[in-house]
Amino acid sequence: MRDSGTADRLRAGVDAFDLFFSRPDAAGKMVPPEEIVLRRLRGLLGRLAAGQERIPGEAAPSDYFNALLREGGAPSLDARLRALLFEAFIEHRVLPGELTAETPGPTASFLLEKAADLLRAVALAAPSLDAADRARTLPAALELFTAPVPDSPGELAALLAECDRFRRHRVFRFIGGKFLPAEVDSAKPLDRFFGYPGVRSAFRDHFRKFAAGKTNLPLLVNSLPGHGKTSLTVSHVLAEPGLVLILPEPEALERGWCDLVEPLAARPDHRFVLFFDDIDPRHTDWYQFRTNVGGAFSLPENVMPVLSANYEFPANILSRGRKVSFPVFDEVRCMEMVEDFLSGFGVKRTAKNLISIISADYTEEFSQKKFTELSPRSLIRYLSGYEHDQIKRKTMVELSFGPMITRPDAELFYEFNIELMRSLYGEEYIQKLLKERLKALE
Repeated sequence: MRDSGTADRLRAGVDAFDLFFSRPDAAGKMVPPEEIVLRRLRGLLGRLAAGQERIPGEAAPSDYFNALLREGGAPSLDARLRALLFEAFIEHRVLPGELTAETPGPTASFLLEKAADLLRAVALAAPSLDAADRARTLPAALELFTAPVPDSPGELAALLAECDRFRRHRVFRFIGGKFLPAEVDSAKPLDRFFGYPGVRSAFRDHFRKFAAGKTNLPLLVNSLPGHGKTSLTVSHVLAEPGLVLILPEPEALERGWCDLVEPLAARPDHRFVLFFDDIDPRHTDWYQFRTNVGGAFSLPENVMPVLSANYEFPANILSRGRKVSFPVFDEVRCMEMVEDFLSGFGVKRTAKNLISIISADYTEEFSQKKFTELSPRSLIRYLSGYEHDQIKRKTMVELSFGPMITRPDAELFYEFNIELMRSLYGEEYIQKLLKERLKALE
């Protein structure tokens, strides 16, 4: 027969569970959330607290917990429960700094006490698992019942704080309403970007100000393909230690904006960059963006959107952010990038012949179909090969002292850019561009 102390601790655990996870329905009845492990856990604790046996024909606990693990949950259900408790602290406006403070505030102290009640009640559920249940339960699922409960509030606080996903990871994809940790392979040091000093300066200034809490004005970036919009954004975010990069699905810009932003607004201890990459402004429904950015509602101070596109943004969207446009990549900007690159080798700025020789060799390799585009992206690939080819470097230097210095073909850049713009923007845009050039010559 169960002693009264055990029954009291189980009831305290049920009360704590409802405090953290359950919500009242229209009739005022507390309803567990949809999360399968929580619903099952609430039912198990409730029956144990009431002294009830398992309902005949009902699935065993092992069936529910094993299924959850197969669905790709946390490494263990114990870790899953701690993570859910941590999120519940955030919902109650208890941030990690207060949670782990030497002297937590009254709300944090109260919630830590309730969290301990819940974990102790879960530990009491272990004896209720019969031999058949134990034999069918995966070890990671069984850890939910057998994990030790920390002895002190401070130990429990530290254990919960370890579940802060935004401290463990700096890059997330936002898919199906969930923040999923991600890895970014394309990030490179900021000193590995060359040329385009105005654009790079704008990026550096904007991200530093956001990291310092001085602005969260959206950054609206456009250029032709291959100019480095994605790489510059990712690298600048990761260069600022206090920033977290969120990569949402494009649909989140049009639908589900609140689902994306509200959980981040609840974390003012972090600053988030929402990077909507490679969108098409011509076919985007801007209603939610205009409503929540400079419209009826304001962006949370710790959230900054960055939108990149190969097309111009509408005027009513440009008025809500800072526009950064890449100038067209031509022979002049090609040589500027090469000059920047060579400066890393200690080459003097006056080595114009070497710059010209290298730039001409790059365009020659494009003509030989070694690259499919004339762009900063393909030039970086060319320069990477040059950097690691000692023989080629020696040959280029020797040619730069020769009697004939080749230059990059300006016509080649012009023809490539015209065809690229025609494919993106249509013939009408090209005609408009040519008219503007003719007017400039008058």
